[in-house]
Amino acid sequence: MENKKVWLITGASQGLGHTMVKYLLLKDQTVIVTTRNKSKFDQSLLKTPGLEVYELDLTCESDVKNTVADIIEKHSRIDVLINNAGYGFVGAIEEISAEEAERVIAVNVHATLRMTRLTLPHMRKRKSGHIINLSSIAGLIGSPGWGIYNASKFAVEGVSEALYHELKDLGIKVTMVEPGAIRTNFLAGSLTSSELIIEDYADTVGKRRAVLAGNNGKQPNDPEKIVIAIYGIVEMVSPPMRLLLGKDAYDRATQNLLQLKSDFEAMKHITFSTGF
Repeated sequence: MENKKVWLITGASQGLGHTMVKYLLLKDQTVIVTTRNKSKFDQSLLKTPGLEVYELDLTCESDVKNTVADIIEKHSRIDVLINNAGYGFVGAIEEISAEEAERVIAVNVHATLRMTRLTLPHMRKRKSGHIINLSSIAGLIGSPGWGIYNASKFAVEGVSEALYHELKDLGIKVTMVEPGAIRTNFLAGSLTSSELIIEDYADTVGKRRAVLAGNNGKQPNDPEKIVIAIYGIVEMVSPPMRLLLGKDAYDRATQNLLQLKSDFEAMKHITFSTGF
């Protein structure tokens, strides 16, 4: 029999998070979600037994701390934390304003750090828990137009890898989920673009904008199957530190590994030359 767990999911009002909520409720799990605006959360789900919805600004330390404390008071534990909140941003590095960059990092990186830091004391107390950080294939591979989004997801990868090693002997598991393109409303509802557009980047970033605009609804990966895969790793005794999801993610990641190996070997004579 599957164990009933207490799940905390950030950014669950749309896209993958919303799909995850519906699936977990069908599995009779206790599902606690955060959203910036509760009125925009699926009203048909609000009265579902086992679901609790918190309106929460993830950029506010005190609000997150109070929310986590309230959850612990009600349920005594958080078994699975899914740091799902985040949004995409397209723009050349030169096109991105300081304010635009700060907003992406605040949500994609600092919110993940904040929720993790404030949840961990309760997981450590129980010597149990699983933190799942939603990264992306963009957390492994940089590409034109994705620079600040790449930066945010690369940061999530670094934090998550360190966490994995810090927590593995404390009974707490950490997994980075690295999906390819998922057929959600991400490109329509969670993707923003730089206000500044520089014509010199038309053949690189401009083409990326056009591809993204035309790809909505054509992404190769099924969100329901993504959710089933994530649920499956939580049920594992020894879940992976990284989980690629989608053939597109696997193909790009393995191609990148070959390129890294080629670069390392080509420059090995210089690499080795710097020792005493």
